[in-house]
Amino acid sequence: MSRFIEVEFPEAGITVTAALNEAEEPEMCKRFWDLLEEPLRTMNCHTLSTGCLFDARPRPPKHPVKIGFQASNLAKVKRLYSELVPGMLLYSGYEIMTCYGAHVTEPLSTSGSYIAQVIDEDLGKYYNAGKYVWDAQSYEHKPTMTIFRRKEAY
Repeated sequence: MSRFIEVEFPEAGITVTAALNEAEEPEMCKRFWDLLEEPLRTMNCHTLSTGCLFDARPRPPKHPVKIGFQASNLAKVKRLYSELVPGMLLYSGYEIMTCYGAHVTEPLSTSGSYIAQVIDEDLGKYYNAGKYVWDAQSYEHKPTMTIFRRKEAY
């Protein structure tokens, strides 16, 4: 049975559902699911050159945690940013990278594990949310949030 998470973009009024990728990344999915015992509120930081990708960053942890970097990724399956497809969520152990569109251009290693995939019927809404994050950051200079929570039923 698959588990799901809800990804909310409150300023945009958009919420999507994503299925955890437990078959490929069981340890990082468990770590992320455990983190979502309470909703996780993050601030978004859109990349400037990578394309349809932004990072959702929570408050820094109070205690040291093991995280992945581009040079030392915790993922079982290593990927390049340019190999990502719309709807992928990657978790580094700290931040969540969100790929919302088909144009991700950097041929560099990701720093996160592919932990979830936005369901097909929500991909259009997910793209609109990512575009909202881009517009708010680039044109309006306004911060945006993403809230991640467990979705008990789908």
